[in-house]
This record gives sequence, C-alpha cells and structure tokens, in this order.
Amino acid sequence: MADDEATDKAAQAGRTAGIFAGMLSGARLGGAVIPVPWVGPVVGGVVGGVVGSEVGQRLGRAMANGAVAFAKTMAE
Repeated sequence: MADDEATDKAAQAGRTAGIFAGMLSGARLGGAVIPVPWVGPVVGGVVGGVVGSEVGQRLGRAMANGAVAFAKTMAE
C-alpha cells in the first residue's frame, strides 16, 4: 500500500516538473519555429507543457518503481 502511495506521489512530482520543463523548452523552441512575437512562445509553451506533463509522469512513476525495487533488494 505504501509503495502505491509513493509511486503516485512520484508520478505527480514528475508530472509537475515535466510541465515546467516542457513549458520552458517549448516556449524557446516555439519562438524559434514561429517567428511571430508572443504567438510562437505561447504556442510552444502550451504544447511543451502538455508533452512534458505526460513524459514527466511516466518517468516519475518509473523512477519510483526502480527506487522501491532497489530498496527491497538492499533490505534482503
């Protein structure tokens, strides 16, 4: 039960980090691809936030599962 709770918290933390990282990198990339002031960075930030959210959630969950498995092997 505690493993599921830790995994869910890690997934939420990864999602939040992914949103911010995706927004920042997406805004920068969007500004380069769409050279219209404000439009490129905003569109890039929104798309980057959505993609970063999904990637961060998956990576957060995978890292939590790996950490739990590692801790269990060390405890044995």
